[in-house]
Formats: sequence, C-alpha cells, structure tokens
Amino acid sequence: MRLYGHKDRRAFFLTTYCLVLCVLSGCTVLGPRSISMGRADYNEVINRTEDEQMLLSIVKGRYGETSTLLAVNGVAANVRFSTSAGIEAAFGPRDISGDNLLLGGFAYEENPTITYTPVQGEHYIRQMMTPIPLDILLLAVRAMTSEEPLFTLLVNRINDLRNPNFIDPSGKADSRFMRFVQLFTEMRNADILDLVRDPREEVAFNVVISGYAPQHLQKVIEFLSLLDLPVPAEEPEDIVIPAYFALKTRKVRGIGITTRSTFDLIEIFRASVEVPQEHEHVGLSVDFPPMGLPGQGIRIISSSEKPEHISVAVKYRGYWFYIAENDQRTKAFFRTLRTFWSMTISGSVDQAAAPVLTIPVSH
Repeated sequence: MRLYGHKDRRAFFLTTYCLVLCVLSGCTVLGPRSISMGRADYNEVINRTEDEQMLLSIVKGRYGETSTLLAVNGVAANVRFSTSAGIEAAFGPRDISGDNLLLGGFAYEENPTITYTPVQGEHYIRQMMTPIPLDILLLAVRAMTSEEPLFTLLVNRINDLRNPNFIDPSGKADSRFMRFVQLFTEMRNADILDLVRDPREEVAFNVVISGYAPQHLQKVIEFLSLLDLPVPAEEPEDIVIPAYFALKTRKVRGIGITTRSTFDLIEIFRASVEVPQEHEHVGLSVDFPPMGLPGQGIRIISSSEKPEHISVAVKYRGYWFYIAENDQRTKAFFRTLRTFWSMTISGSVDQAAAPVLTIPVSH
C-alpha cells in the first residue's frame, strides 16, 4: 500500500493546471480559425444569392411581372466563446488514473445579423436607363484579350454601323458591324491599334493606328472605309481618330459611339429565357422580336425537373430556370450584366438615408 505525499500532490496539480490552460487557450486558436472559415462561407452565400436574385428578376420580367431587389449593406457576425474546466481528485491508496479526473468544456456560438436595403427610387431608374460611359467601355476593352464579346454586347452603334438589340422582322443584321469588330480585334492583337485617353473633355479617347504598313495596310484601309473616314496618303503615317460619345456628324471626322444601358442588357437577357410551351400557349410570357448580334447564343433554359450541372438556377411557376455550367457564352454575358447591374445598385443606394431591413440569424 502506497500513501501519496506532498511531492506527489504537487506534481499532480501542476499537470492538471497545464491541461486546464490548454483547454482555455483553445479560443485563441478557434477565434482566427472561425474568421477564416466564416468569411469564405458568408462571401459564397452572398455571391450565390446575388446571382439568384438577379436571375429571378430577369425571369419574372419575361413574364411581365415586377420584382424588387435587396442590396446587402452589412453582415455583422457576433461570435461568443465560453469555456469551463473542473477537477475531481482523490488522494489515498487508490490509483490516480482511476479516481482523479480533469473535466473541461468549450462552447462556440455565432449569431450573424444581415442588413438589407431595398433598391428603388428615381436615382436607381436613372442609373438603369443611362448608357454605359465610354471610359468604362475603354477600360473594359483594354483589359480583355478579345474585344468581340464586349463590343457586340455594349455598343449599339459606331458611326453608321448599327448593332441593334433586336432585328426588325422586315430587315437584316448589318454584317458591317461584325466586320468592324473583327478588324478592330485583329489590329489590336497585331499591336498596330491602341486606345489612348484624350485630355479634351468632349473626346472620350483616341484610336491610334501606327506601324501598319505594309503588312496590315489593307486592313487599315478597310477599317477606315467602314467608318467612312479618309484613307491615308501613299506614305504611311500614324492615324489618330478621336472617339466621341455621340452619333457621327458631318462636322466631326472621327468615331461616334453610342452604348447600351444596363436596362438594355436586362431586356436582351429576358428575351433569352426559354418559356415552357404550356406557359407560352396561354400567353403568360412577353413576346420579343428576333435577337440581334448581342443575344446570339444566349440561353436561360427551363426544366420541370431540378437540373444538374448548373451555374445558377431559380424556381418560378413550377419550373426551374437556369444557366448550364458549360455554357460559357451565357455565363460571360451574365457576369458582364451583373457587373454593370451591381454598379448601378451601389451607385444608387444611399446607405444613410434608405430604409433598411435588419435580420438576426440564429443557429
């Protein structure tokens, strides 16, 4: 029989004390870890629901119905940690491992609060209807490896080259516009064409063509001919063409450009919604004219069954409406639309004055 002395008790308490510290120090590890995990989760959910909200608004618009958007203004996640520890110890002839116990507990609780602002009002409508500024178009074109999708989507006219949202049933698409876009892209890729900001207020930017002879001379001549601009003299020289946010006039020898608004882009996307036949037969949906170049290849598919392999999907009137995950053209259109739509929303929401909806979420 062994009796425990002072040294044994001291060693036991020191060991127990270290174990308690380990339990209590767990919050210092879980705190940063909770931020790293929670931030990604919140961001993913907000991004997904933003896509779904916009897609649902587009689908409802195809049915001629109204919708309201809510902008997320803030996410406040209150995190609370609690720990507990206790010791049950007995001293005597019995073995320590059987009767001396360390008891500890750790609790983690998160209570997020989401703040929404309704997107509405005159300023929002004006932003939606306002054509996309040329400086934004310039920045977007310079950042893209291929200008073709942006030009066909955002620009509706360059001088006399028209690129309408929808084709008049009695007319045809202007093939010259697509040829202009092809030449522009080829000349940019060949480093003979660049876009440069102009210090003059009335000029958005300059199209500068240089170093084009003799290899690219014919392309330059065709490019200028499409714009109804003079062809350079026999000796090649740098060509500087001012670009204006306006229709081309006889007084201005340059490029007159008009762009679409965010609302125009939404209308094009609404027209791409595939309406179920049973809805179409009873006249539930809005009819649109044939698509122009901007909407070619854009598809929002409808299905009575929940789809797989989707990029984004919403359910409405008993059907699923979605964008397929392998439909890169439609996904690119949707990304562009969401970028400009989000800019419109953020530019029109007054967080200080607008009514807000704050929702506490409990787990």
